Amino acid sequence: MHRREKIIRRAAEMIAELGVKSLRVDDVAHDLGISKRTLYELFADKKELLYYSIKRLFMNEATEVLESVDREQMGIPTLFEIFDVMMARSAVRKRVMENLAKFYPELYERVMTENRDFGLSALRDQLNSLVEKGLISEMANIDLSITMFYYTSMGLMRRQGRLVLPNGMSELDAFRYTIINFFRGIATLKGVEQIDAWLAEQKER
Repeated sequence: MHRREKIIRRAAEMIAELGVKSLRVDDVAHDLGISKRTLYELFADKKELLYYSIKRLFMNEATEVLESVDREQMGIPTLFEIFDVMMARSAVRKRVMENLAKFYPELYERVMTENRDFGLSALRDQLNSLVEKGLISEMANIDLSITMFYYTSMGLMRRQGRLVLPNGMSELDAFRYTIINFFRGIATLKGVEQIDAWLAEQKER
């Protein structure tokens, strides 16, 4: 593995463990057994290291989730499972992004924009695949749908821990309620049947 990539991977792990503010270039260099000078020969400054490391952290997460999907067998419930995983992992992402916004606002905007574009593109691909399978209505405005869904779901994830919910409702339940009703609105009859079957299966668990 190239030295630069090794540094990025290790820094990404340290960011997940320690947070953005606590990441020190000295610690990264020491952990990898290299000099600080060597590290700065590969990265212009700490901001550049942070950018590539956070990008790696988030891309690793997204790639792992997307690669777990069997596109041939994919249905609407498959997306529900993906969103559940994303919700479960959102605490680290939320902490990283909040610290980034506080201490490195320009970097935060860059990461936010790139994550948004990646997320919208991935969701567009998934929904178009579901249209081809006859699970999402051909009449659905995919671009508007993914925009509305993306910002709603991201809002729920970022508000995790600060949501005022009805008694007895968990944040995961609220998230599921939101995405289930979103997909009911654009699903075909066949798609709604998949959703109902998935809900029945969840109740039996």
